[in-house]
Amino acid sequence: MEFKGSASLHNNDINVLRNVYGGMDMRIERVTASIGRVYLVDQGGNKQQLPVDAQGQLVVTVVDNTNTQIPPHNDEFLFMFADSFIVSVNGVMLMRLDQQRQHAIRAPQTLVHEILEA
Repeated sequence: MEFKGSASLHNNDINVLRNVYGGMDMRIERVTASIGRVYLVDQGGNKQQLPVDAQGQLVVTVVDNTNTQIPPHNDEFLFMFADSFIVSVNGVMLMRLDQQRQHAIRAPQTLVHEILEA
């Protein structure tokens, strides 16, 4: 899979993947600093119901890093800051969102900082 950018819960940017299913776009955006959401919109940017197939099964599915399916809520998938997950359409992986944990180290200027290679 090709790198398409970074989705952050620390800003209000909305990431969009175009034409993921039936002319609909997928959006990934922040709800709060700890919660994000994934949902579908039409070409006018209006949120759409999650599509189902002829057997009544969801066309778009989301699983976390333990392969547990995340149920939708109000036609969107909510995720937490610490989650990594895979979004599939008709059982084919559409995208991965991989959480990259990182902390900024802040200390007094008087302390020396170095990095030891592992």
